[in-house]
Amino acid sequence: MEIQIQGMDCPECTQHVHHALSALPGLESVDVSLAAEKAVVRLDPSRVDISSIRKAVERAGYAVPVLVRGASGPSKESPRSPSLAGFTRPVLALLGTVFGLVLFTAVVGEYFGVFDAVTRRVPWPIGAAIVLIAGYPVFRKALTAATRGRITAHALMSIGALAALAIGQWMTAAVVVLFMRIGDYVERFTADRARRAVRDLTALAPRTARVERDGREAEVPIGEVRVGETVIVRPGEQIPVDGEVMGGHATVDQAAITGESMPADVGPGGRVFAATLARLGSLRVRATHVGPDTTFGRVITLVEHAESHRADVQRVADRFCGYYLPVVVGIAALTFLLRHNLLATVAVLVVACAC
Repeated sequence: MEIQIQGMDCPECTQHVHHALSALPGLESVDVSLAAEKAVVRLDPSRVDISSIRKAVERAGYAVPVLVRGASGPSKESPRSPSLAGFTRPVLALLGTVFGLVLFTAVVGEYFGVFDAVTRRVPWPIGAAIVLIAGYPVFRKALTAATRGRITAHALMSIGALAALAIGQWMTAAVVVLFMRIGDYVERFTADRARRAVRDLTALAPRTARVERDGREAEVPIGEVRVGETVIVRPGEQIPVDGEVMGGHATVDQAAITGESMPADVGPGGRVFAATLARLGSLRVRATHVGPDTTFGRVITLVEHAESHRADVQRVADRFCGYYLPVVVGIAALTFLLRHNLLATVAVLVVACAC
């Protein structure tokens, strides 16, 4: 079963949803895709229902729209997104901006003492207000995750920024907040591009098919086509299924599957694939694979699974963040207590000696 999920904007969000759903009894497996904005679950209907799944997702801080569909059913048509032809320029601009900020921080700020000069000249309350206002979105995200029992990278950076602010180094805290906001923007940027790529790929899939039934042609949704049925493809139409050509000849553009720019001539006995285009001629095709089982459908599935299955290093990083922050905070608290106990002991000794 596929469940649409709204509100995910970073890889950590998929983990939050995954943990929330995995905690439900009756769920055998959970795969969450950020790019497709959905979760694919296998469940025992006798132990868990859709309302329980929706509540679990909402408790994690995300939303489930009304649409919930079976994994093999027809998908809701997504509007076509703008072309990805302009992808390179925004990426280069983003990388250039990040590099410039890092260079400015490392060279101008530290080496030339600009940060120290600004810290001395700007009153601490003004600097603190700048840090709190600029970092509010990230601080809120870290606090929301903490209230739900999750320790994220945002929490680690937030504590660092607030600690720097507490000791009077508001400029250092501002630098931490700056890079936190840059990281958030990069995450949203890459997630949006991934979603757009998946939507563009999905938009290429055919939505209807012209099927021969009882000696007549009927146009039906692609989800209603059955294996073994005869599909009619006219000139200029997309081929809706994988199948074997039973009659007719056509020049087929197979670039969506093979990437080959030159069309191929097909005739009786030849094989055709869903999402390819019959430019010249017409075909009668016996369907061998339909919907998600077609070659194009499996490509979409592989893209979504590649995004949802993370590398081992990412899982190690998540576990490291979960243990690292409590350990560091504990060591800092212990150091604080020992230092104050030492001062108290010294004070007692001084008073005793004075007496």
